[in-house]
Amino acid sequence: MTEEGKPFNCPICLDLAYKPVVQGCGHMFCFWCVHRSMNTSTVSHCPVCQKAYIHQPRVAPQLHHLLQLIYPREYESRALEVAAEESDQNLYSPAIEPLSSSSSRSPKTTLNCNVCKKLLCKPVAMNCGHLMCQSCAVSSPSNTCRVCGVYHPGPFPLVCVELEQYMEREFARDHKLRKDEVGRGAFAGWIVQPADDPDNNSTVHSNVGCDGCGMMPILGKRFHCLDCPESCGYDLCQTCYNRGVNLPGRFNQCHTPRHRMEERSLRSPWIFVWAW
Repeated sequence: MTEEGKPFNCPICLDLAYKPVVQGCGHMFCFWCVHRSMNTSTVSHCPVCQKAYIHQPRVAPQLHHLLQLIYPREYESRALEVAAEESDQNLYSPAIEPLSSSSSRSPKTTLNCNVCKKLLCKPVAMNCGHLMCQSCAVSSPSNTCRVCGVYHPGPFPLVCVELEQYMEREFARDHKLRKDEVGRGAFAGWIVQPADDPDNNSTVHSNVGCDGCGMMPILGKRFHCLDCPESCGYDLCQTCYNRGVNLPGRFNQCHTPRHRMEERSLRSPWIFVWAW
């Protein structure tokens, strides 16, 4: 157990955040902690600020690598602990590509914006896990990641305050120069969309999440993969299905674009329930 209150501790388990995800409200959690804390039949709320949400973001690889660099022993210990739990449950968190041998091992260069390639300034995390400066995200097409083009559901993401404070403390001079350079942005191009309310939707697929945008539960139409062999299955909401999303499964499913998808209704005798 790490020291309570230490930077990058998960507010749920109070341990070092492992495979960190950043919610739209800007708060950071372990992948499994936020997944287990979600309400599987209605709107969820951030454990810190109580902001409503129904989409679980993907792991932010840059934060994963940052924590590996600044807390190597603790992060490796967390990795072993989580791996044992996943093996027992036969359900696995997303695999993150390791830093290449040619990549810099400096925490500072790990925190360059995915768009402008400079030190992050007022960092925000997209639903896909990409980090970018707030000003770079503003210049993206509405509700879309400027790096990968993946749909970003909901309102404009708020700044990850914990990461901003870390950079302000560790890279004070460069951080100030970046703030002076960037200035302030405007969110005019974004369509603000409140969290969907299952109470106002005729179809709620309780206990089933979308492997594209992370919606949990899936509202409206649900599409299930007939070919993914994993016990957890692979499902998409109608928005992701219509967009032709073929992202890797959020639990390491071996889904491919060649797999067959079938619409599933609530009348189906088989309904997937998360194994928790």
